[in-house]
Amino acid sequence: MKTICNKNGLGARGSLAVETAIFLPLFIIGVLTLGYLIKIVSVQENVLHTVTDETRLLAAEANVPVLSATFKKDLTARLDRENEDDIRNVEVSPIRYRMPYYGLSGGRMYTDLIGVSVHYTIDIKLPPVFKDLVEVENTALCRAFVGKDNAADIMPFDEMEREGDGSVVWVFPRSGERYHGADCPYIKNEPKEVMLNSALRSRYRPCELCKPGETSDGNLVYRFSDSGEAYHMGDCFLVERYVVSVSKSDAEADGYTACSKCGGG
Repeated sequence: MKTICNKNGLGARGSLAVETAIFLPLFIIGVLTLGYLIKIVSVQENVLHTVTDETRLLAAEANVPVLSATFKKDLTARLDRENEDDIRNVEVSPIRYRMPYYGLSGGRMYTDLIGVSVHYTIDIKLPPVFKDLVEVENTALCRAFVGKDNAADIMPFDEMEREGDGSVVWVFPRSGERYHGADCPYIKNEPKEVMLNSALRSRYRPCELCKPGETSDGNLVYRFSDSGEAYHMGDCFLVERYVVSVSKSDAEADGYTACSKCGGG
C-alpha cells in the first residue's frame, strides 16, 4: 500500500493557520474595543439621564429662585449609587441657577436658565497594561418652569409721569442686604455688571481665563472699574461677587436697606 502526500493541501492548511494567527487577535481586539465603546456610551447615557432628571426637578420647583443648599451633594450621591461599579471621582461644577440681573426698567429679573455640569471618570476595567480610566463631562441646560414674566411689560403713560426717586445705588445681587453709594469702599474695588458692546471691547480686552471674546454684544459681562484691563464672564473665578446699579426705589422695594458705612448714597 502506498501513502500519497498532497503537498498542495499541506500548503493550504499552513497558509490558513498563518492567516488565522495574524487576523484572529485583530478580530478579538476589534470585538473588545466595540464592547468597551458600548459600555462607555451606556454609562454616559445613565449619567446624563440622572443629571437631566435632577435638572428637570429643579426646573419644576424654580418658582422661587433659591437653589437647594444640598443639591450638589444629593446629585453626587445619586450618581455614585446608580453607577456604583462604573464611575468614580464625580464632581458637580458650579451650577447656573436662574442668575439674577437688572433690566433697564424692570428692576431685578432672572435669566430662568438652569445649567448643571458633571465631570467624572469611567472605569472600563481593562487589564493593568492598558489605560482603563476615561474622563467624561456631561452638561444639561434647561429653562425654569416659572410661567410668563411680566417684568418688561410696557409702562402706562400715567406711570411714566409719576415722579419717583431717580437716585442710583449699587447692590450685590448674589449676596448682601444693603445698597451703597458710588463712592462706598465696599463696592469701589468690586467688578461691575455691564452690557458688552463695541466701546467696551475697545477699552478692555477679554479675560484669558474665562475667554469671553466670542460672547456677542448685548450679553452681560463684568469689569473692574478701578483696576484691571479685562472683562470677564459671570462664572470666572475672578468674579466671586459683583455689583449692579439700580434705582434706590427698586432697591428698597427688593428689601435692601442703606449701608451703615456710606449711608447708601
